[in-house]
Amino acid sequence: MRKILKDFIYYLEFKENKKYNTIISLKNDLEQFINYFAEKEIDDIKKIDYLLLREYYNFLKNANFSIASFNRKLSSIKKLYKYLKEINFIDENISILLENLKPELKEIEYLTKDEIEKIRMEIDGNNFNSIRDKFIFELMYSSGITVAELLSLGEKNFLIEEREIQFFKGKKKKYLFFSERCKKVLNEYVSIKKEKFKDKNNEDILFVNNSNQRMTDRSIRRIISKYSEKAGIKKEISPYTIRHTFCVIMLKNGMPKEYLKHMLDISNIDLLSGYERSIRKESL
Repeated sequence: MRKILKDFIYYLEFKENKKYNTIISLKNDLEQFINYFAEKEIDDIKKIDYLLLREYYNFLKNANFSIASFNRKLSSIKKLYKYLKEINFIDENISILLENLKPELKEIEYLTKDEIEKIRMEIDGNNFNSIRDKFIFELMYSSGITVAELLSLGEKNFLIEEREIQFFKGKKKKYLFFSERCKKVLNEYVSIKKEKFKDKNNEDILFVNNSNQRMTDRSIRRIISKYSEKAGIKKEISPYTIRHTFCVIMLKNGMPKEYLKHMLDISNIDLLSGYERSIRKESL
C-alpha cells in the first residue's frame, strides 16, 4: 500500500497540480489509513473489503475527531479509491458507500421582546449619536436589513410615508419595510443630521460619524455590542442576531418561509430551518 500511496502522491503533484498543503494533508490522512491496516497485517488494498473499510470508518468516528476532520479524512480515502479505479487497479470503488457526517446544527441566537426593550432603554437620548444609534437599531430590527445594505443607503432610498426602503443589490432592485416607530426615529435623525452638518450634509450617505464620514461595518458592530452590554444581556449580540430576531418574529407572525427567503435573499436553507426549530423549541 505504501507503493500505491507514493504513486498517488506523485499523480496529485505532477498530474493534478494540487497545492502543497493539500498534498501533505492527503498524505497524512492516508498514512494513518495504511498504518491502521498494517497493524492488522494487511498490506494489500485489494484485501480490504467493505466490512474492513467500514471498520476503519467506525474507528475514525469513535476517535473524537471534529466532523470537519473526519470528513476530510474520509474524502482522502475516497480520492485514493477513485484514483485506483481510474487506473483499473481495483474493480470496484467500495468507498462510495461511506457517507460524510453532517455538521451539527447550531442554535439560532435571537433576542427576546424583553431584551429588545432593555436595549431600547439604553439608547434613549436626544443627541446626534443617540438618535443615530436608535435609528440603526430600529431599522435593523424592523426590516431585517444587513449591515452592508444599511451602510449603502442614502436619504433618497426611503419612501417615508410608505415606510419602504428601495435600493439595488447588484442589478436587482430590493424592497424592505420598516415600522412606525422606526419612521419616527428616521425623521428625527434626518433632521438632526441636517442641523449638525448644515451645507456639508450629504443626502447620499445616511449613516455618518461625528466627522461626517460614512460609518463602517466595525462601527455598527461596536454600537450593537455597546448597548447590549449596557443592557446587561449575556448573549454575544451582533447585527446578525438582530436580523435573526426579525426573521423569527416574521415567521412567528405567519409570514411564509418562501416569502421571507425571497425578501431577504436568504440562500442558506439550514438557516431557515434553524429559525423554525427556534420557534418550535420556544413553543414547547
